[in-house]
Amino acid sequence: MKVGIWGAGFVAHTHAEAIRGEGLCIGVVVDDDLQRANEFAEKWGVESYDTNPAILLSDDITVVHVCTPPVFHYDMVLQLIDVGKHILCEKPLCLENYQADELVRRAKERGVVCAVNFNIRFHQACKRAKEIVSGFDFGSVLLVHGNYMQEFHALPALRDWRYDPALAGKMRAVTEIGSHWMDIAQCISGKRITHVSAVFKNYHPIREINDGVMYALEESNDNGKSKKDFVSSVSEDAATVNFRFDDGVIGTALFSEISHGRINRLSLEITGTNSSLWWNSEDNNMLYTAQKGSGVNTQVFGFGNGFTDTFRDLLSAFYVDVRNGVMPDKPIYPSFEESANIVRLCNAVYDSAQNDSKWVEI
Repeated sequence: MKVGIWGAGFVAHTHAEAIRGEGLCIGVVVDDDLQRANEFAEKWGVESYDTNPAILLSDDITVVHVCTPPVFHYDMVLQLIDVGKHILCEKPLCLENYQADELVRRAKERGVVCAVNFNIRFHQACKRAKEIVSGFDFGSVLLVHGNYMQEFHALPALRDWRYDPALAGKMRAVTEIGSHWMDIAQCISGKRITHVSAVFKNYHPIREINDGVMYALEESNDNGKSKKDFVSSVSEDAATVNFRFDDGVIGTALFSEISHGRINRLSLEITGTNSSLWWNSEDNNMLYTAQKGSGVNTQVFGFGNGFTDTFRDLLSAFYVDVRNGVMPDKPIYPSFEESANIVRLCNAVYDSAQNDSKWVEI
């Protein structure tokens, strides 16, 4: 079995490390920057590299990992499905609802094994949390809430492809980190989000830029700088979202990319009729549960896993089904069907934020 990688940016290196850990051969890497593809191939011992994606469609390649900006996912994944490749795609699966529906349908018709990299599910504490919430003793789920906060886009910040709607789409915080939260919230709670109401905030629509780094504008004046010294930002720095889940469950979440000191903090708390449970990704091997009047119980996963380990575990589960050549009805990794649901949720959140926080039904 030979694996292809489409895209040679930052996340592709995580994919390559995990692929090599599976003992698999990376046959080719394709990137629109030939030098970057060459450097990637040299680092990971890839047999060949190219800028022409046709090489990924050859019979030599069994599986393709799609590691490109989101706007390209739909066309790329569609090409791969049509020639029968198994696919592991970075999130989001695509940007438009009709695209998600088409990819789900075509993948089923071709019978290919497909997954999307919502790797947070594979934290040991998250797996245990799902077991607890689904158990009889927890009771019925009543409330789901939390946040996903990072500091990477607090100014000054690098202006990368995520600020270009032609590459990233019309959102940033929601699709980049909010998508992970909505996936894990539904996964652990066992409840599907049915309605959303959202508020977006872009704190610096116009930013000063110097050597590719963005800064907040001085409030007084532009000091005579020319137009080329400034750049616009159209996507959200932060979003607050209220949720309605099925069975009358309610919830709320904050998604922020400007929270100082928060390197990668996803938190989730679920309240049931008999118990509560909470977890966060910065203390990823600690899981907390509680019952009224009984204090807080802490479960420690002494041989737990980190962020990179979760990706390896997702990839291992995916390749079990690749080797079998069969996509199961309910895989333990995020399927295209579940990922299409996240695409619809993100777009519903956007529609709500653009329409005075109106409730939007999924």
